[in-house]
Amino acid sequence: MKNSILIVIGIMLLSFSAVGQVSVSGIIVDEKGEPIPGANIVEKGTVNGAVSDFDGNYTITVSENATLIFSYLGYVTQEIEVNENTSIDVTLLVDNQQLDEVVVIGYGSVEKDKISSSISTVEGAELAKVTASNPAEALQGRAAGVQVLSSGGNPGASPQILIRGITTNNNSQPLIVVDGVLLPNGTSLNFLNPMDIENFQILKDASASAIYGSRASNGVVLITTKRGKEGKTTIDVDLSYGMQQLEKIQMAGADEYIQVMNLRRTNDGNEPLFDPADFTADTDWWDETIENYAPITNANVRASGGSEKIKYAGSVSFFDQQSNYTKGWYQKITGRFNLDFKISDKINLKQDLSPRIERFENTPGSLFNILRIDPLTEVFLPLDERQGRDQFSIFAASNNNVPNPVGGIARLFNETTFFGFFSNTQLDYKITPQLTFTSQFGLNISNARTDRFRPQFFTTPNQQREVNDIFRRTTQNSDYVLNNTINYKNTFHEKHYLNLLVGVLYDSQNFNYLEGFRDGVPSNVNPELRYLDAAVGENIQVQGNEAEDNIFSGIFRTIYSYDNKYFLTSTVRYDQSSRFPEDNRTGIFPSTSIAWDIDSEEFFNSSRINNLRLKFGIGQVGNQNINRNGQFFSVGSGNFVFDGTRVVTNFLSQFGNPGLQWETVKDTNIGLEAAMFDNALSFSVEYYNKTSEDLLFNVELPNYTGIPGLVAQNVGSFESKGIDFQVGYTKQMGDFSMDLNLNVSTNESTAKELAVGNEQLFGQKREDLGNRFIKITEEGGRVGLFYGFKTDGIFQNQTELNSHTSEDGTIIQPNAQVGDIRYEDFNKDGILNDEDLQTMGDPFADFYGGLTANLQYKNIDFSMQWYGTYGNDVFNFPTTFLYSGIQNVNIAEGTLSRVWSPENTGARFPRLTEIDPNGNYLRPSDIFIEDASYLRLRNIQLGYNFKVKGFQRCRLYLSGQNLLTFTNYSGFDPEVAANSGNIINDFGVDYARNPVTRTYLLGLNLSL
Repeated sequence: MKNSILIVIGIMLLSFSAVGQVSVSGIIVDEKGEPIPGANIVEKGTVNGAVSDFDGNYTITVSENATLIFSYLGYVTQEIEVNENTSIDVTLLVDNQQLDEVVVIGYGSVEKDKISSSISTVEGAELAKVTASNPAEALQGRAAGVQVLSSGGNPGASPQILIRGITTNNNSQPLIVVDGVLLPNGTSLNFLNPMDIENFQILKDASASAIYGSRASNGVVLITTKRGKEGKTTIDVDLSYGMQQLEKIQMAGADEYIQVMNLRRTNDGNEPLFDPADFTADTDWWDETIENYAPITNANVRASGGSEKIKYAGSVSFFDQQSNYTKGWYQKITGRFNLDFKISDKINLKQDLSPRIERFENTPGSLFNILRIDPLTEVFLPLDERQGRDQFSIFAASNNNVPNPVGGIARLFNETTFFGFFSNTQLDYKITPQLTFTSQFGLNISNARTDRFRPQFFTTPNQQREVNDIFRRTTQNSDYVLNNTINYKNTFHEKHYLNLLVGVLYDSQNFNYLEGFRDGVPSNVNPELRYLDAAVGENIQVQGNEAEDNIFSGIFRTIYSYDNKYFLTSTVRYDQSSRFPEDNRTGIFPSTSIAWDIDSEEFFNSSRINNLRLKFGIGQVGNQNINRNGQFFSVGSGNFVFDGTRVVTNFLSQFGNPGLQWETVKDTNIGLEAAMFDNALSFSVEYYNKTSEDLLFNVELPNYTGIPGLVAQNVGSFESKGIDFQVGYTKQMGDFSMDLNLNVSTNESTAKELAVGNEQLFGQKREDLGNRFIKITEEGGRVGLFYGFKTDGIFQNQTELNSHTSEDGTIIQPNAQVGDIRYEDFNKDGILNDEDLQTMGDPFADFYGGLTANLQYKNIDFSMQWYGTYGNDVFNFPTTFLYSGIQNVNIAEGTLSRVWSPENTGARFPRLTEIDPNGNYLRPSDIFIEDASYLRLRNIQLGYNFKVKGFQRCRLYLSGQNLLTFTNYSGFDPEVAANSGNIINDFGVDYARNPVTRTYLLGLNLSL
């Protein structure tokens, strides 16, 4: 009886449930009747939802009296009552107000139409098309005025971002801000998963970046990550796998090497160096050390959704990139989890958590030795000579004393493990509909450990390590921000829009490290004993330190517009930084920008021009990037030997400057924006001028002052000016759509004023080029130019030798012979010496830019992105030996066709000589300077969208990166950037770093 009652009750409940539920289906289209895939359908007041498929179709089961909410980004949201209908088709109308792009501007956001500053936006969808360890790589060529300087092809390499040139002698990288949290200077973007990025906002002028005050002198990159959206849970899976290829550098084989080495000697009247009968080896060192292909893997899973009260998003990604050497790799696992809570109609809470793990094994920097070692050397010692040697000492010694690269790679043990955790908590309290209080606490913690082992080995007396050693370094960094702001927004009398922001901010960064070194590890081959405690040697070194930087700030910003015609933005930031002495810690950074929408005026009447805006901005920002100890006097210690006795003494090692103050950059920007033909064609052009004052320099004072070392001072002024131009074209023609974007920029960075007595700043000193510098920055000139001797061709005959004289008939190059380089006597004194050194090339481009094209036809999409530079030079350092064989190093294949001889008088490079009495290859000269202008196909992708039951979206794609490069540069990669933070000194010098690779990828995008 009891069971019968339960059955009856169950049937009644099912009946009521069946009566109360209805399945609704339909199609969602736009005003043109085109289906809208991915539109959200939610039963009002519940978390019950669905998403339209690729053809706009949807199905959802709801209660009979439900109200459905239909929404999609850029369209007006609609609410429709079901009323027992089982079929509801919906046409979503374009929301012109929503389509006004919302721009993150620092401590808030506002419609782009209200902004009069210089801000560029790069959408995350564009970044996701490039598979790389660092999302900054995908920025290259996508925003005017922004350069991404490659750091080479090593796995995990971090490029540098340069915004509108150089205004400082210190680090020129911009401030990075992720979801409102300021990151330490020099932070690599490796920790970010490109799939998690909603967009990049790049603040280029002071009127935009002054809100960040003392850390914004090099521009600001704002990164907004993706958040959950109301609707049914959507799961996105992105997978790609590919191979990286290094184009082989062709070096001379044994026969050509012997011929060239012998010719070098016979040209000088000496006996040949090698007898071909004495050698059997013909080693191709490239093939012995480098694999043609190396794998790269990327996997990302993301889930998002939510209701009106709670929205969520979470992602986990894995990235693995192997080097083309037998060693070297980079791996990372990242997670990002976002929750948005609507606690009440007035209170919203956001919480972001992002853990990450990165690991990498150092990629060998062996290319330099691969190019130089002779092909006559075997890789390994003969078997009978390996007796008594361990695995690190069985490699043959080269004939020209270049270290064996195969052995060098075998002896490389250097790994780093990195753990990071990012948290961002934000509370928004809407005091009134117009007034909002926001409190944000951001925390960024990182821990890294580097382990290095150097084994004992013996190759020759000059190439050995008598005792092995072990090294470990640990770093612990943490920084947090606490921001409290109040924002007021209102519109008065329908014409006056006012947006006020006031805030108090605190930013604290903490750094510490500890490192230890000891030699004498008991085993050379057992990895289980590679720990500091296991070592027994007497050489013990331990050091560590910690530091803290704090900035306390106040901000105020006003955004005002009248009748959507006239716009004003004014900002003031007050900073106090612990990097400066107490009396000079305060910096005040104001900015103002205005804009005029000419097309909104009554007198302007054009059916073709939809938008025409003129804007102007001025402002100033600060720079604190100098050694935090520059204000202090320091005492050092040293070991000295007197009469055979070791003496430890203390001395004044650094002379502090208690008068240090902010480095300030003043910025002016004027621009014109336009859109026409129903906004299909748009363009913008901007001119900017940035001038820095009170530059923070480490200056060497004259010896008579008795002040040791370098002293931090505020001296000098840099100027950076240029033009940014951008044009875009968007068109929909039936099933075909296109989106094209071209940007071109110019920049000229000069040193207007330098420190007294330091009117020339030198960089890159080379002992192998006569102990001379090859980079120079002179007062009044462009920064970071190349420096050396200018050449005037090659002496073709004795008559030319005899006629190269001073005014009194003195031969300027008495040691020169026919086939040698003719140098210019710059000061006309008849003597060739260092007084004839002069600037001879510029590593910075006259202009640079990128072209992006996105095309789609029905289910097929195609995109490509080009980047190029024009007018930039590179100091091709390998040419100092590739065509000379200096010190008997190997030479490039085909050298005899590139060097001067009586049969090849039109050659670029001088004659072969071993003695080189003229110093052809012992002086920095413009023979090593090359035009490195290039055009590179950075990315090309072809995708196909298809249907699979159970999936909302399926897309298969093929992609290629760096497939084509058009250049006249003879080196391995024209994209030569800085290997350190000092762009002025390092940029444009090619030391045969590992070039960027060609990458071929197959990928799959799925949405559930």
